[in-house]
Formats: sequence, C-alpha cells, structure tokens
Amino acid sequence: MERARIARELHDGVIQSLIALEMHMDAAKLEKSGQAEGELLSLIQFSVRKEIQSLREVTAQLRSTEPRPGELVPFLVDVTDRFSRDTGISARVISDSEDLVLPPSVCREIAGIVREALANVRKHSGARNVLVQFNCTAGLWNPVIDDDGCGFDFSGKLAPPRTRRSAQGPGHHQRTSPPAQR
Repeated sequence: MERARIARELHDGVIQSLIALEMHMDAAKLEKSGQAEGELLSLIQFSVRKEIQSLREVTAQLRSTEPRPGELVPFLVDVTDRFSRDTGISARVISDSEDLVLPPSVCREIAGIVREALANVRKHSGARNVLVQFNCTAGLWNPVIDDDGCGFDFSGKLAPPRTRRSAQGPGHHQRTSPPAQR
C-alpha cells in the first residue's frame, strides 16, 4: 500500500509538474525568435522529457504487482504497452503461449529482466522498434528483447570482474545488422 501511495504522489505531483514545465517551454520556444534561446529551451525540454520518462518508469515499478503464475504473458504485454505509450517507441510481445504457468520467482525474474531491458532500450539504444519474445526451446523458456537501435561495439563475452569495470554486460555481441539481441 505504501508503494502505491508513493507512486500516486510521484505521478500526481512531480510528473504533472514536469509535464506543465515542458508545455511552458514549448510555448516559450514559439515566442522566442532567437536561435540560441530556442536551442537552449530545446535542450532543457529534452532533459525534462527524459526525467518524465524515468519517473514514469519508477512509478510503474512501484505500482505494479508481481505477475502471478498463469498471468506472465499478459503482464509482459501490459508492461510493453505502457513502455510504448510512454516513450513513443513501438513495442510488442510475441509468445509461444499465453497461459503459461511458471513458479512465482521465475515470473518475477522474467518481469524484471524485461523491465530492465526496456529501460536500457529507452536510455541507450535510440531504437524506434522493440520486440519482446518469450519462446520455448528444448523445454526452456527464454525471453529475448530485440530492437533496431544503435548498439555498441563489442564481441565475445566478459568475465564478471571485467563486466563491472567496462560497464558492458556479459553475452552482449557486436551488432552487425539491426535488430540485435540485448
């Protein structure tokens, strides 16, 4: 209940104030004729938009309940739809099954993986399209998040100590053509 209250306060307070500020900046850009002022306002507006998205992400995480067994795929669809609506990035979910029953801890982990991957897509990739796939191969369920973003140069795998030092994840592969697996 406390998490829901904090999420409401963030949504009704900080996010609404940032949206109003962003709208005032739009109006100010229209009124200003100087290019330097317009560029500065655009930069400020971009920063405000990023913060609005980050706060929406936090409030969604605070609000959301954990997916129950049998409700994982609809939960992922909801998370992905909300991501798409909030970011303007086209996103969809494809799954081999809709009524999949996995243990609660597995559902929680998969939901967390998908949320974090979508957050990384929003923050780092510059993607316009995201596909969240949840497939079963040889009896193992595997979430895959593909996007058409910019990626980063890397090939191979890093051991955990090198991963932390380089801020690159293990298993990330150099992208040769979009979309790439994240």
